Amino acid sequence: MPDLDKILQSTLLDLIDSTDDTILILASKGIDQQDPCIVYVNPAFCRMSGYSKDEIIGKTRRILQGPGTCKYALARIEAAIKGGKGCREDLLNYAKDGTPYWFDTHIVPLHTNTDDTKYFGAIQRDITEKQSAFEDLERIAHQDILTGIANRAALQQHIDNLSDETGITPEKPFMLMFDMDGFKDINDTLGHIAGDRILRHFAEYVTSILGPDDFLARLGGDEFVAILQGYTQESALFLAEQAVANLASKTVCGADKIGVSVGMTLFRPGDELECVIAHADTALYRAKNAGKGTVRIHTQTPAQSENVRVQRQSLST
Repeated sequence: MPDLDKILQSTLLDLIDSTDDTILILASKGIDQQDPCIVYVNPAFCRMSGYSKDEIIGKTRRILQGPGTCKYALARIEAAIKGGKGCREDLLNYAKDGTPYWFDTHIVPLHTNTDDTKYFGAIQRDITEKQSAFEDLERIAHQDILTGIANRAALQQHIDNLSDETGITPEKPFMLMFDMDGFKDINDTLGHIAGDRILRHFAEYVTSILGPDDFLARLGGDEFVAILQGYTQESALFLAEQAVANLASKTVCGADKIGVSVGMTLFRPGDELECVIAHADTALYRAKNAGKGTVRIHTQTPAQSENVRVQRQSLST
């Protein structure tokens, strides 16, 4: 009578070799002390990663990781392995040629006859297309359709991220709120197509003068917000004043100039977005009242800011 165990083992290997999911087996004599090394990969893994079996056997899973791989997901995997437990994570891996791809990675402990957990199986399903579609939706949800820059939702996320960070620079972040002067007249005289082009030009220009850690978003209409990091009050004010002056000197889409008023406020990471916007809005109202095409800095209390916001609703732009 044939050995049933050997038949099942052979059949199981055939099944593993024929599946489109990638499968790895990891092993270590001291799982709690070192990263398990790869002792087996199936053909699907080789096709996906570009590595041959000879190139990958004996290496650790770190060979598949890169700059975009989530360190928190890796930490959870490491903790599960050291605890002899299974886990499941969506993980960004990199092929031999550097191509990134996403896997739904399911790691399970494999017990030996002595019930020791010295082996782990990693079953990975390609979810690159699904992840790309999700990222496209995320980008659309956080992008202003007209200008291509961030929208209000992305601004909220950026402020939340600042709240989670400490010690970025000795300087505090500044918010600049830009509002175009007489933009309604531009739409009425030149048309909305020209108005849209001016908005896009404005977004491109401000983006070009901001630093790599700065952030620009469109709140709606002709109102934009920039978050500046690593500036003193003097350097932030200088940037805002230069933007106002440079935009006023340009003719775009038939408009003699792009007049812009700016409200500026300092804020602390952790401040509510609506509160910060109210402060910048207060300063912007003062800039408009000063004759437009100017920059003003917030110096009022939150209660005064709300009163000015109500007044500003009736202010003609």
